[in-house]
Parts: sequence; structure tokens; C-alpha cells
Amino acid sequence: MDIQRQAASSAAAREGSHAFVTPRTLVLGAALVVLNCFWQTPLSSTLDIEITDLALFANVVTILFALVLANDGFRALAPRYALQQRELLTLYAMLVTSTALNGTDMIKCLISLCANGTWDATPENDWANLFTRHFPPALTVGDKTVLRGYYEGDSSLYTPGYIAVWAPRALGWSVYVVLLIFTMLCVNSLIRRQWMVHERLTYPIAQLPCEVTRTDEPIPLLRNPLLWAGFGVAALVSAINQVHVWIPTVPRVPVQPFNLDRFFTGKPWNAVEYLYSTLYPFAVGMGYLMPLDLIVSTWVFHLVWQLERVFGSAMGFRGLPQFPYWGAQVSGGWMALLLVSIWTGRRYFRRVLGEAIRARRMPEDDEEPMSYRFALYGSLVGVLGLTAFGRYLGMSFWVLIPFFLLYLAMSTAITRIRAELGPPACTLPDATPDSILIKLLGTRRLGNSNVIGFGLLSWTLSYSMRENPMPGQLEAYRFADRAGLHPRGLPVAILLAAALGSVAGFWAYLHDAYELGIDSYPERSWAASTALNLLENRLQSPTEWKPPEAVFMAAGFLLTLALSAVRVRYLWWPLHPVGYVISGGWEVGRMFFPLILASGAKWFALRFTGVTGYRRSIPFFFGLILGDFVVGCLWATLGVVLHVPVYVFWTG
Repeated sequence: MDIQRQAASSAAAREGSHAFVTPRTLVLGAALVVLNCFWQTPLSSTLDIEITDLALFANVVTILFALVLANDGFRALAPRYALQQRELLTLYAMLVTSTALNGTDMIKCLISLCANGTWDATPENDWANLFTRHFPPALTVGDKTVLRGYYEGDSSLYTPGYIAVWAPRALGWSVYVVLLIFTMLCVNSLIRRQWMVHERLTYPIAQLPCEVTRTDEPIPLLRNPLLWAGFGVAALVSAINQVHVWIPTVPRVPVQPFNLDRFFTGKPWNAVEYLYSTLYPFAVGMGYLMPLDLIVSTWVFHLVWQLERVFGSAMGFRGLPQFPYWGAQVSGGWMALLLVSIWTGRRYFRRVLGEAIRARRMPEDDEEPMSYRFALYGSLVGVLGLTAFGRYLGMSFWVLIPFFLLYLAMSTAITRIRAELGPPACTLPDATPDSILIKLLGTRRLGNSNVIGFGLLSWTLSYSMRENPMPGQLEAYRFADRAGLHPRGLPVAILLAAALGSVAGFWAYLHDAYELGIDSYPERSWAASTALNLLENRLQSPTEWKPPEAVFMAAGFLLTLALSAVRVRYLWWPLHPVGYVISGGWEVGRMFFPLILASGAKWFALRFTGVTGYRRSIPFFFGLILGDFVVGCLWATLGVVLHVPVYVFWTG
């Protein structure tokens, strides 16, 4: 019976080729991508709401929620023309792609990288001789008269001379963006079936968009009273805190971070870092969707990292620079996670690669977003295209190949973490390809041209990958799988969103900047400034390879392998190695208490009500996420439009 059902599903998938994506979705999605860029830019720039820190993008969830409500009403009037679930999820996937590209550290950082090197160059820092003169003139801006309005405001982007300078640079970098997104889509097409069908990973981040758009349930999610109860709790917290912003005498709900590090003043306890007290409703909701052992692993390993710092201080290891070499350990950890994932699916990957190389068509090809052969050779062409772009930046071929392979490997590891764990936020600080190559080879051996190239591509790394677009692509494939439809059209929709999103991102940010001046923003393109300051330091203080960091990288690699082996050998072992890799930084620190609350609530539900009771309770936690995001975005929009202070539900 199962075989017949699978055969029928496969036949339906072949018949419904391109069924998941419709032409009207592409048109509507293109319009929403452009509008979202002009909404997202002031939210993140003017109000400093770090929307893209989080695995679920609040602006995209808010747009989807509004679309579902409007579509529900439209269905009652003209059901024939109402959007279907597959169309809503396609719009969501397109918006996720463009939002990731236009996040805090991506396009916004790139634009400032194009400009800061010229504008901030002084005789004292000697940036002009140190690296600016090596920047490719076709991709950066060297005319301070064009940049004056960008930094000081009270100007207009639509001055012909300004457009003539910025337009070719926006298009040039957009080519790089599309190449990057295309390569990621190819890699995701190769790993999709193993993770989705064979290993059956849970994809916690994909649950809310899937469920909120469903209409085939006896009681759709938006008619579930538990959802609105959770929404009401989060909305009430947000409303009280908004009133507190306007009337400070009204008590606030203590949601925002309170730094607990200040209570640890004596040695060795003063080594504690990133320990906060918070009560984010959305973090409790997102934590509840994670597998229980992974929630517990995340906050337990955050405490382990604190103990490691305290132990190092007590033993005198804090005298070593950067102890406990957190970034080096994380670098080794994500490499081990990826290796374990590949080893687990080795038979599948060996078969897929073998058949693709021999140009044999596989039965699964009809059910994939693209054929395995196209995905394999497409990824190779993508890497070569990215390498050619890097060569134009002046980088060496022998550095570019490992750089982009490490980048794609790291992106795949983060995609795996999101698919398996689904943490509210995920970054791998100081574990990026450039930092790994510098630790292993040193800047002297790499050479100045490659170090400068790392600086120009630093926006791609998006502050340790917190805005990496690759996980969102695989989650979009998951949408098609959940809907039982063919994902073949999704790559087209995502590539369209990437191309439009990158150009519209340039347009929206420059439009805003020339009116207000980025010197007036709460944070003046800090990611770009940090990247250029780091570039200055790397060029002025050349280094050899770094043995301590290499040792700690190896230690992180071996510890992650050991934790993985223990989980395989002893099924009762509760701690997952993913928790070790992601939990040492400020993001998990900000969500430490919400994750403890979520794990306690989930344990209680499973222990006393069983799986059925747990599933029935999920809408309440969906409501916590929706209420916090939707009402938070409402306040933010009022702040932008009316120029009034507002409650910011999340800051990085």
C-alpha cells in the first residue's frame, strides 16, 4: 500500500511539473520584493531593528500573516481567484531571499564598503595607499562629491550624476549575488532528498509558514483560539512596553536584555560573557518548536562555554590571547558536523554523484527541483563564476578555490543546523572562510591582494553567516514537499527574488541614505566599518599561521566528532553536538532564559499530555511568534512614518 501511495505521489509530481510556482505568483512576488526592500531598509537603518539576526524574519512573517488574512476574506468573495497555499509559500520564499540579501550585514554593508574606503580615508590612517587604491574602480566609488550626500543627507539619489555612478555598481554586484544564489540552489538540490526523505529532519523554522497558510485542516490555524491566545499574550506585552516608551511612568515588562555579567566581578567569575536575562515571547515560541534534546543542548552548552571561560581564568589561561579561542573551536565544530552529515548519507551522495557524472538519468530526477546532473555541473559552473569574480577583485586562484569551497561548506553546515535544530538565531562567529585561511596560513603567505579581497567580500560572510540565504532555500523545498507538489519552479522564483532584491536593495538603501545621510543612523554601517578596520589591521600587522588557533580548531573538530559518536553509541545521551557549535555567543545568551522556559514547557507537555497534547498546544506558541513579530513591526512602521519613538522588540 505504501509503495502504491509513493508511486501515485511520484506520478502526481511528474504531472504537476512547475505546479508549485505559478506565473501570477512570480509577478506578485516581484512587486512584493521591491516593496519589502523599501519597508525593510528604514526599519533596520533608522530604527536599528536587526530583523535578519533571527532565523524567522519578522517582516516576512508579518507580510505573510497579512496576505493570509486578506486572502481568507478574498476567498469568501471570489474563491476561484484566491491564492493557494503553494502560491503563498512561494511568495514567502521569495521574500525570505530578498530580506536575507538586504539584511544588516549584506547589501547595506556592501554599499558602505563601496564608499567608506574613500570617504573615511585620511592622511592619518593612510587607507588610500594601504588598500583603497587597490579596490576595483568599477565596483567601488572613488568620487567624494558623489558620496557627500550619501553621508550627510539632504540630497537626492536621482541626480543624474549619482545614478550614473551607482547603477553600474549595483548591477555588477548583483551578478555576483545571482551567481551565489544559483550555486547554493544547486547544492541544496543535491542534498534535499537525503535530509528531507531519508533522514526526515524536522525543519522547525518551516513549520509556522506551512501551518499558517494551510486551508485543508478541519479547523484552520487562524481559527484556532489557542493561536489567538498566544498572539494576545505577546501583543499585550508589546503594547505595555510601547506605552512605557511614550509614558515612562507606566511599568514595562522586562523583555529586553539585562546583562547578568555585571554581577560576576571577582576573578575567575568575571570571565563570564554573554549571559543575559530576557523574556522574548517569540524566542519562547520558536524554542518550543525545536526538538527537546536540542533545546536543552543549546542552553546547557551555553553554560559549558561559561565554565570553560571561568576555568581558563582560574588556571591562568586567560593570558593567552582570545582564550578559549571560541571562533577556532566553532570552526572545527561546523566542519565536523558537515563531515558527519556527509558520512551519514554517504551511500546516497555516492550514488547521486556517480550517476550524475555518468550522465545517467535517475528516477528521482523527476521529483527534484533540478536534475542531479544539472545540479552537480551547475554548482561547478557557479564556483568557477564566483572565482572569476574574485579574480577581478585581484585575488589569487589558489586562494579563491578553497575560499569559496569553505564558504559553501559552511553555508551547508548552517543549512543542516537550521534543518535539524531550528534555533531562533544562528551565527558562527570568527569561523568564516577568511578567518580559517588566515589562521592556517597567515596573512604573509596569503598576500595583500587576497587579504584586500577578503575585505571586499566580507559582506558575503554576513557577520558569521547570520543572514546566509542558503537555509531559506532548503526550507522552500520543504514547503513543496509538505504540500505534496513539484518543487521544479522554485529555483526560478528564488533567482528572480535574488536579482530583483539585490538591485532594489541598492535602490532602497541609497534612496534613504541620500535623504537622511547615514551619519544620522543609530549605527553608521558598523559592519562595513568593522570590516575595513579589520582589513587595516591585517595589512599593517602581517601574521604567520597561528598554531594555538589551529590546535583549538582541531580540538573543536574532535570534540564534535566525539559527541556525535556518543549519540550514536548511547541512545540515552541527551546532548547534541549542534548545541556545542552554536551556543557560545551573544545570540544564544540573549535567548538563554526563553529557551529554558521553552524546554520546560515542552517537557511538561510531552510528559503529562503526550505527543497529541503537545501537538494541540503548538498553535499557542505560533501565536507568541506572530504576536511579537506582527505588533512589533506595526510599532516600527509607526515610528518610521510618524517619526516617534517606539518599542523595538529585538535589537542585535
